[in-house]
Amino acid sequence: MPVAPAHDGRTVPLPRVAPGALVRTTLLSLPAEPAPAAAFRAALAELVVLERRLTALAPALGDALYASRADHTEDFHREVVLPLRRAVHNGREPRPALLRRLDGLAGRVPELRAWLDARGRREDVLASLRSATDPALAAGRSVLAGLCREPSFLRAASFTSADLLRAVLRAGHGPTDRRARKEEVGVARHAVRAVARTTPLSAFTAVGWGLLPAPSAADRGDASWNGADLPVGSSRAVVRANRTLVDTLFAALAADPRRRSTLPHRMCSSLRDSGGRAAFARSRTAFTAARFLAEEDDEVTLGAAEPLRRLAALCDPPATLDALAGMLAGGGPTEPDPGQVAAATAFLRQVCDAGLLIPVEPYAPQDPDPLPRLAGWLRDTGAPHDRELALRIDGLSAATGEFGTAEPGRRAALLTTLRDRWVTLLADLGHPVGPDPARLTVLSEDIVMRQPIRLDGFLGAADHRALGELASLAEVFDLGPAVRRQVRDSFVARYGPGGVCPHVWDFGADADEAWQRASRAADGGAPGTDGDGPTAAGGVRRLAALRAELVEAVHRAHADSGGGPDDDVVLPAGLVAGFGSRMPSWATRRPVSYTGFVQRAGGGVLCVNHVYGGWGRFSSRFLDSLDPGAARVAATAVSGTLGPGATVAQVRPVSGFNANLHPRFVPEEIGPDRSYASLGMDDIELVHDLRGDEVRVRVKATGAWVDVLYAGVFAPLLLRPRLAPLLMDHPHGITDFGALVPRHLSPVPGGDLVRTPRLRHRHLVLRRRRWGLAGPTVAVLLAELAAEGEVPVGTVARWRSLLGVPDQLYLHAAPPARGGRVDEDLLSALDRPRPQYVDLGDALHLRCLGRWLARHPGGVVLEEALPAPARGEAYAAVELVMETYRAGLGVGDAGDAGARAAAGWANRRDDR
Repeated sequence: MPVAPAHDGRTVPLPRVAPGALVRTTLLSLPAEPAPAAAFRAALAELVVLERRLTALAPALGDALYASRADHTEDFHREVVLPLRRAVHNGREPRPALLRRLDGLAGRVPELRAWLDARGRREDVLASLRSATDPALAAGRSVLAGLCREPSFLRAASFTSADLLRAVLRAGHGPTDRRARKEEVGVARHAVRAVARTTPLSAFTAVGWGLLPAPSAADRGDASWNGADLPVGSSRAVVRANRTLVDTLFAALAADPRRRSTLPHRMCSSLRDSGGRAAFARSRTAFTAARFLAEEDDEVTLGAAEPLRRLAALCDPPATLDALAGMLAGGGPTEPDPGQVAAATAFLRQVCDAGLLIPVEPYAPQDPDPLPRLAGWLRDTGAPHDRELALRIDGLSAATGEFGTAEPGRRAALLTTLRDRWVTLLADLGHPVGPDPARLTVLSEDIVMRQPIRLDGFLGAADHRALGELASLAEVFDLGPAVRRQVRDSFVARYGPGGVCPHVWDFGADADEAWQRASRAADGGAPGTDGDGPTAAGGVRRLAALRAELVEAVHRAHADSGGGPDDDVVLPAGLVAGFGSRMPSWATRRPVSYTGFVQRAGGGVLCVNHVYGGWGRFSSRFLDSLDPGAARVAATAVSGTLGPGATVAQVRPVSGFNANLHPRFVPEEIGPDRSYASLGMDDIELVHDLRGDEVRVRVKATGAWVDVLYAGVFAPLLLRPRLAPLLMDHPHGITDFGALVPRHLSPVPGGDLVRTPRLRHRHLVLRRRRWGLAGPTVAVLLAELAAEGEVPVGTVARWRSLLGVPDQLYLHAAPPARGGRVDEDLLSALDRPRPQYVDLGDALHLRCLGRWLARHPGGVVLEEALPAPARGEAYAAVELVMETYRAGLGVGDAGDAGARAAAGWANRRDDR
């Protein structure tokens, strides 16, 4: 792999692509396009061309009509020419009576003759399109019916709802009644999801893992991923009960003092002793429609620091309340006095009621199957009512376990049963789930291919080089470095240079607010308005200058070449390749890892869907279902980057979010309870490292620095605030290349159209072409679609011409205006519709278009579908999830970084 000279005269290796990669694939394939549908698409494309030609002819025609005044009478000009000119200028259809009165005007005005010829051809094409609509619609429905008979789609539909499954089953038989037509829009939307999106969700997609061959001199990246030989036959369903429901159920059960007394207890946090008063971080949890558990912290300060300090020592490891009372009352070999035990019990009850002493769940925080452990605990309490509850929980566990292998009809019935049982159980325990229990998510399901995938031909040498350069570019446009500088300034302001925070939770709110400040600054906030410290402002200045230099160079080159919204913005390869050598030294001291989500398009083009944080975050959730080699390769990639002797620990908060159930694949873990984690929160501290001028996590007993890796895909800012200092140890992964593309504005009905061109680096597409439509424009379009009829070919052709969009797009909700806090924006984003593939050359999609658009009243962003779902291949969409790693260049060790990284990666290759 090539290297670039470091900013201090030494060399910085390009980030390397990790050897293991995840594959995410749709399970459906699309047949070749039927002949009637292909003819319809071609005719509609011709109509779009004619609409563009008519629009292009209009300015010259208007001028020519104005100049023709001397060639005819004043009355003719006033009654015929001027109305015609106004209609052309405003883009309206002239009245037929007006066109009949043109007389010989077309012969005298060549521009009018060209316009009339194009208009005539448009009318012919429009007429043929309308006659071809029914056959094309029938062909589209036939394809949809075929998809609705596919077992994987039936299983995916049964995961969504019983109503959808019934509609899919009906659509599979090709009904023509009114009910079928009403359901068609929803069925088609889910079928499109099944062929276009690779995000893991039930049987819509499957996930697998494989080893990437070492890059060869010959670029082998032109092979079709969609025709790859994927071991789908080795797939199995991984089904897990919704952890939000499980944790809510435990909280309801443990609210009973009798049950709670049977459980071990621990303190809610470490104790901070300040002037004889004890302070703790106490959590409050909110149920959020079974999607996740929203957790907040508040600080509680009490007197009686000495008894609380003794209690904190006694419940490490956790102990039952009776055991704690005995230890508090006695402390010696003799039997404690009953009066002292009663007093200790009363004290413990007060501490419990204050939320400072909390019960430990009878299942591990990352237990993939916690319901049997919960039922077993209830049986052990000995109460008859608890044994009855245990049987009900056993029923939930059995129904959940049966779901993965059941046939579609049985799956839908199981979901209904599970929803009813969960709703009833929680209501009986005083925790009603909310006003809409029918939408309750009771389980998650992933389809995982256990057999390793052969990834030969997926990536070639040119891909490896470009992806390594992309990782360097991502560092420049990442929010992570600014977050770390803001954290550093907040820490030093509170604890001083070289200061120590012995309780991680004590800095949680400050670290969370530092993230908010960094995000506001990235969004264009004025320096200093959010309390930006001088070091944060100065530290990111060089990084901002690198960004500004590239943005200016790219924009200038695009403008100088006359580039418009349809012309690609191409990054200068040499400038991007040299970014590693120009990064500020503080930004390269720590190692960095990224996850790239990529798809192959035609001509060897590699399209980048997302760039997020790495360190196994997006693959580790599947490790316990994949081939065992996947975990070994992931661990070696991490250890090889951090170097020999590094202490690396994962933090694995779940917060009720099933996608955050990740097996541990590094030696250490930080958690609230040492019964499950090798390092408790009391075992670590936060330190301002004077040598590196940054905040680090340190083991108190050994003084060793810890690299803390967050294992989870849930947005870190939505997790409990006390974890923020740990989550920000490696905060990289919030990247945005939007500044690199110019915005082109043009007026359209209802507002302005915002167009941005495609962004490329070498053969990588970093950002696809986009068209932004405001809410009022969407309303105008919806009205025109509704006015034309069932399949609005004329309206779609006009708007395709007006907007300049291709026929195959992804429909995104327009981004809302930024609020005051990033976490609030993230919460609101959870309720936005997911991206929707739409084919504006397909008659069935045109019939559904109005209903699909109506889900976005606040505006839409149209993005080119690159690549579009493949037809006639084994799989409609295949995505590779790969990681890059860059070793850190610690203070004074930049010269050894290359050797250390090379040794680590050599070990990694041997491990394979």
